[in-house]
Amino acid sequence: MLKNYYERFNPEQGYEKLLFRSGKGLQSAELNDMQAQMQHQVKGVADAILKDGDLTTDGDVLIDDKTGQVKLGECAIYLRGQIRNIAPAELQIATNQLLYLGVWLAEVVVSEVDDPSLRDPAIGAHNFDEPGAGRLKVTCQWGLVGDDKVGNFYPVHRVDNGVLVEKQPPPQLDAVTVALARYDREANGGSYVVDGMDLTYRGVDASDQVFSLAEGKAHIEGFEVAFPTSLRKLFAADPDLQTVLDEPHRFSPDQQGNMRIDLSFTPVHSIQRVDATLEVSKTLTHGGFEGAKDPLPDQAVLEVVSITQNQTSYQQGIDFQLTQNQIDWSLNGVEPSPGTTYTIVYRYRDQLSVNADETGFTVSNLVSGSLVTVDYQWKMPRIDLVSLDSQGQVRRIKGVPNSYQPIAPKAPDSQLILARISQNWSGSGVPEVKNMAVRSVPMSALGEMQQQIGDLYELLAIERLRNDANSQEPAAKLGVFVDPFTDDDMRDQGLAQNAAIIDGELLLPVDVAVNEIVLPNDNKALTLDYQVETILEQTMKTGAMKVNPYDAFEPVPALVTLQPAVDHWTTTSQVWTSPVTRRITRGGGAVRRTSWVQSTEVLSTSITAAEFLRSRSVNFELKGFGQNESLKEVIFDGVAISAGEQS
Repeated sequence: MLKNYYERFNPEQGYEKLLFRSGKGLQSAELNDMQAQMQHQVKGVADAILKDGDLTTDGDVLIDDKTGQVKLGECAIYLRGQIRNIAPAELQIATNQLLYLGVWLAEVVVSEVDDPSLRDPAIGAHNFDEPGAGRLKVTCQWGLVGDDKVGNFYPVHRVDNGVLVEKQPPPQLDAVTVALARYDREANGGSYVVDGMDLTYRGVDASDQVFSLAEGKAHIEGFEVAFPTSLRKLFAADPDLQTVLDEPHRFSPDQQGNMRIDLSFTPVHSIQRVDATLEVSKTLTHGGFEGAKDPLPDQAVLEVVSITQNQTSYQQGIDFQLTQNQIDWSLNGVEPSPGTTYTIVYRYRDQLSVNADETGFTVSNLVSGSLVTVDYQWKMPRIDLVSLDSQGQVRRIKGVPNSYQPIAPKAPDSQLILARISQNWSGSGVPEVKNMAVRSVPMSALGEMQQQIGDLYELLAIERLRNDANSQEPAAKLGVFVDPFTDDDMRDQGLAQNAAIIDGELLLPVDVAVNEIVLPNDNKALTLDYQVETILEQTMKTGAMKVNPYDAFEPVPALVTLQPAVDHWTTTSQVWTSPVTRRITRGGGAVRRTSWVQSTEVLSTSITAAEFLRSRSVNFELKGFGQNESLKEVIFDGVAISAGEQS
């Protein structure tokens, strides 16, 4: 501090004004108190309008997101109760982290020793060239929060991975800002995106997933957050791993002796253990005495397939037994001579070294039908959320992984959900990004939507009026009978009607007669007159043989032909011809439309047996009998009938 400098101002004492009295000496401390009191009062009013670090004029910022070069223009910033001018500067920043650009404010006391111009310049006065009051010098310069500089740091700009997060323009009254934020939040139902802010997946950078958030503007809890350029975000590729133990598979080799094992859960992170059954043939030397135990070179032996020596085969349980991974010859059977060699084939369990991919691996040369167990870790699917808070920070909220149905997390109410990321962790695939931010709807779009709703209600009202008029409007009105010819409701039920109503038109009836086609006696298809012409002919043959030389087959049944084979009739309760005519003709008179749609709705269906059938003559033909085969009886529907000529 400056020597002989005194200041006693304390705002907690409540002293608002200095009251100078005549005849009393003026104290230097009182002058200093007066100056400090005025600064305190001005700062109290200014702090209600501005906050430390608010830009008042200019302040352009240019950031190269590739090199990290930052250019800061000349500007005026509110700091500690005053508007302070800041000179332009250039800085170098990192583009892969969140950091703050701000102003370092430093204070230094200057006396006449440091600045001789502070001595009394009044020539001829008794105090000429004598020291007077000192000065408090304040310097401001751009910098980063971690710089090794003297003074206090005040953040001004926020940079997220090389992208400037824009601040709200000053002045901003805190009370007014909070009130506007509350109104915006309650009027619009929370946070929303004004424009932009779409999230897309860009690829992989080392062990991180790279996403790009498009430029745009959003209101978070009523406060505005804007990105002038797209924001590159890196989220760690950190899948949740689950361990699967002893997953079983049966070895079924192909023709080359290989088998592809596809694991149940994918993508695979790492294979920890693969146990399989192998079959090998080894040559062992029998021990130096009879009944000795010969140890096997492999561990975890399951069974012995065979033991042979020259032409001799030894039987398990009679000649030897498998005990503690050794061949025990202490049984009463035969055994190789001590010191001689023999061949043994056995099966054992062992761990395999495999080259696995995301879905499985290939094994070979195992025992067919044997069990292969696998221990591995796989990447569980997960649903993450990307949100934005009121400070402009983009966050990732990890979900709860699950083998089949992962659960999406719930974002805090103070954050806006921008997108949902469905992570499958496949090396060849990409995560599914679904943008689901709530977006504001312009008034023009709301107006168009309201107009469409009005048109929809109008069309619905017209349709209801039309249906109501058809069902309730009387046919006779003001002495005039009106029939719209939509159906037969207006026709006199007590009189026989011989006209037809078709598509809103009254037409003359058309009688319908069904003519049956009589088939010829040879039961061949009816065709036009024709002559047979040879197109393809085979005139040569190599030989012949009887397919069934002993005629071993069942007799061919006789062929019975009825004419007519089916009887057709129609029972009609009404004699009106409109339903019948509709099936064979369409319209008449003037053409009133170019297309029509007809639908049939079945309200109910019932089936009853016919009480009476009409009598009808039916001709029949029987053929296909053998030579000298006599016809004993002909029965049709249980009734014996007489037949004509037999053949």
